[in-house]
Amino acid sequence: MARQLLNGTGSWYFLRFRRYLLAGLGPVALAATHFVLSLAMLRLETPAAFGTFTFLFVAAQFTVALSMALFGAPLQTLSSGPDADRAQSATAILSAAALMAAVFALSFCVLASAMALPGPAALCYGGYAGMMILRWVGRAWAYANDRPVATAVSDISYGGLTLLAFGVAAYGLRLQPETACYGALALGAAVSLLAFGAPYWSQLIAMPSRRSWQSYRDTWRRQSRWALLGVVATEAAANAHVYLVTLSAGAAAMAPLAAAALLLRPLNVVQNALGEYERPQMARLIAEGKAAELRRTMRLFFWVLMLAWLVAVSLAIGVLRLAPQLVFPAEYDLSLVSTAALSWMGVTALILMQVPANIMVQAAGGFRLLARAVIWSSLVNVAVVALALLFLAPIWTIPAMALGWLVDLVLVQRAARRQWRVMQSTDAALP
Repeated sequence: MARQLLNGTGSWYFLRFRRYLLAGLGPVALAATHFVLSLAMLRLETPAAFGTFTFLFVAAQFTVALSMALFGAPLQTLSSGPDADRAQSATAILSAAALMAAVFALSFCVLASAMALPGPAALCYGGYAGMMILRWVGRAWAYANDRPVATAVSDISYGGLTLLAFGVAAYGLRLQPETACYGALALGAAVSLLAFGAPYWSQLIAMPSRRSWQSYRDTWRRQSRWALLGVVATEAAANAHVYLVTLSAGAAAMAPLAAAALLLRPLNVVQNALGEYERPQMARLIAEGKAAELRRTMRLFFWVLMLAWLVAVSLAIGVLRLAPQLVFPAEYDLSLVSTAALSWMGVTALILMQVPANIMVQAAGGFRLLARAVIWSSLVNVAVVALALLFLAPIWTIPAMALGWLVDLVLVQRAARRQWRVMQSTDAALP
């Protein structure tokens, strides 16, 4: 009996790790792609130009977060509903995502032009922002429809083609670094959409019925508006320093902070991708009332994230101690970069610690609870970053953010406990 239980437990963990490996394969490719591109831009451009690149790249990633809040998270929580309702809701959600992608592509083209990017680079940047919305919504759609292989193929094709195109454009054709970078990103994002196949595209370009729009309006009222509020607040909590430092002290002041963050950037991708994978899995467990397996999933998720943090920190320290010149050009103050990197390590640990509880509450539809939690943390972060810039050097904006993320950790854990009580009371009320 004990042996059977042990074998069953071992099999569960083996299958879970295998799925994590599949879910993490694409994110590793993404992390490597963005790291290599950022490293190349770090070495090809002046600190001021790299600061501008960081600002624009963060803004583009914000559109990904927006699209996941408005469309990705609702798509994944549909995994527990009836098939007919899921198809109707998915059509409305994907149609709205396509409209948002077009609007943001134009808006970000204007933003890039305003920041003095060359015309071709600005056009490519706008196209990249729009395509990334469709790509990340496609990833959520694939996970919700139990097609993780399509997601991995999309990620790997995006990474491989982007790096190949950038290498040819920047080092073969000798195009301007901005044009080469954003052109490669736009091309890779566009081609990677093919991995999701005709079912995704047919829903994406379908003309939704009035009933479908009504379905999305219900989704907006129930989930998306709170998820959107949470994302905006999270952006303020996570990247207030990027916007405030760039706007108040200039892009050059942002450059060493962004350069240090490069060492830990893979953690952001792994966190987001594993969260996307676990959200629909947790939604199914919640719908089926499997509380014990849900808790076990959350524990495993937490320790996988902590292991990823430990690996990333070890590699970052190794680079800083043994071969910093391989990453950072001579124009950068290595002592400043090292101090910033150590600060980032502490901040990322706090961020990762709240992720499993955060994803569980999302899977249960508790977006309103999360929005309230992150609003408070974002207010704290914006305030402490502004104070740090007012009285201290820009580098102090990073450790200042730890206070906001600590508030977020406490409030998200409280929201998770409240969600557990709601689920337990619901189960107790069932006959």
